Amino acid sequence: MKTERDYLIDAAQRNAREAIAQARSTLERSLRELDRYAERFEGAETVHDQAKTMNWLLNELASNILPNLRLDLIAEAQAELARAHEVARAANQE
Repeated sequence: MKTERDYLIDAAQRNAREAIAQARSTLERSLRELDRYAERFEGAETVHDQAKTMNWLLNELASNILPNLRLDLIAEAQAELARAHEVARAANQE
């Protein structure tokens, strides 16, 4: 029979797996977008156009990739796992 501690650990692990999957999905989409910028860079006719492409890339990295990684979800999942660990450790000391 599962205890409250077991449910807490299961939920923490599930949330961590979901956070990892969400981050992975974001990074996979971001890699496809970066590939498009690489193609634009290689297809640019002038150095000026290449510089503009690099500016667009910087904007993409700062504005879209990092915020969409949802670091808050990853941090929360890590905190839940740490709490679950402490609960499990305390239960084992009883």
